[in-house]
Amino acid sequence: MAGRTPIPVARAMREISSNLDLARRQQRITVELLAARANLSVPTVRKMLNEGAGSFENFLRIARLLGFLDGVVEATNPLNTGIGRIRAEQDVPKRVRLG
Repeated sequence: MAGRTPIPVARAMREISSNLDLARRQQRITVELLAARANLSVPTVRKMLNEGAGSFENFLRIARLLGFLDGVVEATNPLNTGIGRIRAEQDVPKRVRLG
């Protein structure tokens, strides 16, 4: 059970969807064309652009077409965080187990 969406996550969803929609409009791409190029339905793309709702894969498909995919990958690189840079010099386990 997922529960309610945390406020910071909901805010990020709204902001990212707004950014994607702005990029689409700046590039003069219709929702229909974006959907066709992403191999997604128009309602799926509209939901992503209006609400930030949808699957991770669909988000990445849209981000790729709008030129954001490399930035998304770079933003999730753990070496871009302070702890990631510190831990990069240490032995990092393949798995983390409880108990």
